[in-house]
Amino acid sequence: MSILTELDELLRGDDEEYDRLDLFLEADELVGQLRTADAPALLALWPQRSLCWQRRFTQASTNIDGAALRALLAGLLQIKETPHGVFELMSRLPATADASPLSDALLDYAEQAWHADQGRHRQIQISCWSCGLSGRLLKRLGLASWQEAGL
Repeated sequence: MSILTELDELLRGDDEEYDRLDLFLEADELVGQLRTADAPALLALWPQRSLCWQRRFTQASTNIDGAALRALLAGLLQIKETPHGVFELMSRLPATADASPLSDALLDYAEQAWHADQGRHRQIQISCWSCGLSGRLLKRLGLASWQEAGL
């Protein structure tokens, strides 16, 4: 059985059993084994799975491989519907942003989300701060500080 198939079955499991048996630990281990080559199959599953499945995945992604994470984020940004998980997974990136196309795409996404949804400003701020995009987002928003943004 492939890692992704095993992970998919685990994440689709019963809520009570998932919590009672601490299956999030096993899920975290499986997510840590994913590689860049698994990203296309994972991205094909993502929109087909429930919000609960997506949340479980993002919560279990503490040990995700950096290259697999970047491939997953790049793919999630291509999904037309606003997918759950982008801001959650951004916090798994290194704390220093680079000048890559992915960083630029994440900034675009964060800026659009900032203007579209007032209720998520704190989440956007924290996600951008954790991966080093905070200052660049402030510049794009024309703000001098997060305090000026009301945060």
